[in-house]
Amino acid sequence: MNKKLVLNLLSSSAIFTSLMSTLAAINPAHASVNLTQRLIHTDDGRTCITNPHGLKDFVCIRDSERDPKAAPAPKSMVVSSRPSDNNVAELNFTDEESDAAIRIFKCDCPYCINSLRQLRGTGNLVY
Repeated sequence: MNKKLVLNLLSSSAIFTSLMSTLAAINPAHASVNLTQRLIHTDDGRTCITNPHGLKDFVCIRDSERDPKAAPAPKSMVVSSRPSDNNVAELNFTDEESDAAIRIFKCDCPYCINSLRQLRGTGNLVY
């Protein structure tokens, strides 16, 4: 009897919508979450950063792919970024950066472009 009552209540669109909006208020989207990544320079000439979507596996490039004008980085560092609250009209990145992010991370979202720039030592994309 109780199962039928619960199913009938959940099948009602008003109750279902109310329940979903309550859950959304309790557990908001992760848009404002800080992204903390680890950047490592290995002894065999590679620079690695944690994958922005997985945060467990590392993605590496050869140091020859880094920007030659980039300052030498410490052996290991933690990179933390947070999306800005300002409205940015246009994200400034090149087609080459987009293609490289897709090749390395399988994605060219702002987090992946930032990770690519961190790997190359060229700074962050502001968003």
